[in-house]
Amino acid sequence: MAASFPANPRAAILTFHFADRIKAQIMLASRLLLTLNHLKEPEREGGRRLFLEFLKGLEQEINLSQIQIDDPEMIRVRTVMTGLIGMADANVFQDFQSHLTWMISMMATYAQRGMEYLVREKLL
Repeated sequence: MAASFPANPRAAILTFHFADRIKAQIMLASRLLLTLNHLKEPEREGGRRLFLEFLKGLEQEINLSQIQIDDPEMIRVRTVMTGLIGMADANVFQDFQSHLTWMISMMATYAQRGMEYLVREKLL
């Protein structure tokens, strides 16, 4: 992450808002993955399809967030999300959780940096 990020109150507020929202959705994806892994056929195929649609919606949120969170690491987050969609589409879930965990960590870091800026500037 860039050392000067976020650079102003607007960026800090948007960073916190979007990062926290994305983090919550990734955590939900993690719980859904756990449930999906316990399903048996034929329910598993239906669950996989729903999970894939959820991931596509999450990808749209990440794309929107990348516009607001103007940091180069967001490109990596978006790239990982695209890869996860491909993995889910191919029914390959090995190492899926570790990628979700990394993304949760990234979003938590963004949210924390936004909050720290707001506290430091005495805006909260």
